[in-house]
Amino acid sequence: MQSDLKVRVDRRAQRAARLLVFAFGATTVMWLLCYIAMLQPGQIIGEALFVLVVLALFLASAMAGSTSPSSGLAIVRGCWIGFISALLNLLLIGSILGGKSQGDMAAWLGGLMLGSIAVSAAGGFVGSLLHRSSGERFTGNWLGAFAFIAACIVFLMIVSGGIVTGFEAGLAVPDWPNSYGHNMLLYPLSEMISDLDDGIYYEHAHRLTGMYVGLTVLTLCFMLWWGDSRAWVGISGSLILLMVIGQGLMGGLRVTGQLTMSANPELLSPNTALGIVHGVFGQICFAAMVFVAAVTTLGWSSGPRADETESANTDRVLGLLLVVALVFQLIIGAAYRHLTSELGTKADQTMLLLMGHIFMAVFVTVLIVINGLRASTVHRERPVLHKTGLVLLILVCVQLLLGVLATVAVLMRGDGEGIPSLEVLATSAHQANGALLLGAATLLAAWYFRLLRPSAKRPIAAMS
Repeated sequence: MQSDLKVRVDRRAQRAARLLVFAFGATTVMWLLCYIAMLQPGQIIGEALFVLVVLALFLASAMAGSTSPSSGLAIVRGCWIGFISALLNLLLIGSILGGKSQGDMAAWLGGLMLGSIAVSAAGGFVGSLLHRSSGERFTGNWLGAFAFIAACIVFLMIVSGGIVTGFEAGLAVPDWPNSYGHNMLLYPLSEMISDLDDGIYYEHAHRLTGMYVGLTVLTLCFMLWWGDSRAWVGISGSLILLMVIGQGLMGGLRVTGQLTMSANPELLSPNTALGIVHGVFGQICFAAMVFVAAVTTLGWSSGPRADETESANTDRVLGLLLVVALVFQLIIGAAYRHLTSELGTKADQTMLLLMGHIFMAVFVTVLIVINGLRASTVHRERPVLHKTGLVLLILVCVQLLLGVLATVAVLMRGDGEGIPSLEVLATSAHQANGALLLGAATLLAAWYFRLLRPSAKRPIAAMS
């Protein structure tokens, strides 16, 4: 892949992407804080988290206002950010509105919309005062920044899915796309959090996060076609959108076994195999998002052309081999996590998978060390390769530590015992860090193809 030096960037798309970066970024932080608040950490902490939710929107708008040449424009941008954030938060507000009268629903929706716009407008104004400027303070690639935000949102979905698997709550809600007969968006919050031990909250929150991811990727796909002149980038966005849609369908069919609106257990047949595929494919979707985030950076589209080097083919093969090995390792890990809930942690099948996962970890670690050292030393003149190599080396150390902690935590728990939160924390962190490893490996392989190209073969001189 050579440098796309003639990439045309649509200015209107960049202005729209600027708003999306701050709106989706703020909303993601708000969702994360609400997720923690629903875990019932206590009244004082809960109230503090609510303040932080409002503050997240205010600060995001202030940051957007700091890039504006005038206070008026900063306020307008703030209003748009608040409006977009309010629309996204409609995915959550339905759980509060379930069963309320039309008057109450109108009051809640109006309050959400007007409140979000007011907070964001105030943030935009404050931002413009703190960073006055005669012109735009940042005119970088906002489309690339939005692709990065989208990748982060997909990563959070993986984290929430890991928590669902950790608590063995994948079947806590027996029907899909409904939730206990309710429209998914209107499932009452009171029922969702009435008993955190039944797993309903974790499973339903994961479903809502999946819908948020779908909306994010749909928006990104549209923005890629609009804002980037490279057709293959738009095609990549469309493929990822199809992948996310397929991921959602697999998640639902994992619960029901077939397309049905029924919650009757006799008509449902949960599919563990689909659960394993769903877990692995989610991480592949994340890796694809990381790739798109990379190709939409200015360094990719406007950076230097690829260097001719004799080691290019070797580096490319090593990078691709690492990605494939990590996917295979994820398959083993996902099979182990899902089957332990059915067969137990001490069953012969699960112990065999655990041994395979450990042995495969040795091979993957060797590949990561080789790739990481080559990228950070041999190619240290290329900052993106140097930094990605170092990130890989750091992540693999963290992964090995988390792997040991997760294994000990799982094996210490006897079959039939409740799942302690520390075990879920260890196993979910291990899974999440594995996703980061796959993302970093994908990033390294992509940049190998972008920055390195094989040396041209020199013709052998004719013998005189």
